[in-house]
Amino acid sequence: MTISTGERLAIAGALVIALLTVFSTVAPLLELRPALLAQQPWRALTGHLVHINWGHALINATAWFVVARLFAPELSGREQALVLAASALAIAFSLALWLPQLVWYRGASGVLHGLFFAGSGRWLARDISQPMQRHWRALWLPVALFAGGWIKVIAEQPGDASTPYASWLGAHVVPQAHLAGAVTGTLLGALFWWHERKRRAQ
Repeated sequence: MTISTGERLAIAGALVIALLTVFSTVAPLLELRPALLAQQPWRALTGHLVHINWGHALINATAWFVVARLFAPELSGREQALVLAASALAIAFSLALWLPQLVWYRGASGVLHGLFFAGSGRWLARDISQPMQRHWRALWLPVALFAGGWIKVIAEQPGDASTPYASWLGAHVVPQAHLAGAVTGTLLGALFWWHERKRRAQ
């Protein structure tokens, strides 16, 4: 079985997540704290690698590998790294603007939403732009992934600036981070597709 660069990145990320979960005492130094971003900008990136507990860490580490593998044909390792970094920054600054009352944030779910929508969006745009692919049998899976993902993200958004409590996690979840990641991923997926199409046309 061939392992793509994106999958290698996911494995490395999972190891970092596990290591930071083992040495949980460093988490407060790395978690995203919007109020401290100006003085400690690294938190915009590292906050997505630290997690609340082992369950949280294992779910996100596994999801990272699954999404990286699913969209390996659509996104190179470099593109996946770009999506993850851009989503991390977008989430950090979006939360600082939208949820000024948020004290801290941990977890990779927001950036994984970015990766998911970059891959599914590019896949859908590519297939729709190819006349031979404009058939429901070819389009149903990318349509289901992209549309289903957006339905999930929109449905989970609170009607106000609250952060719902999740008993399984033992903490509040931040669906606004999923939205910021989804928007960033969708835009980057469209940009990647447009750039690829332009390159092929030349």
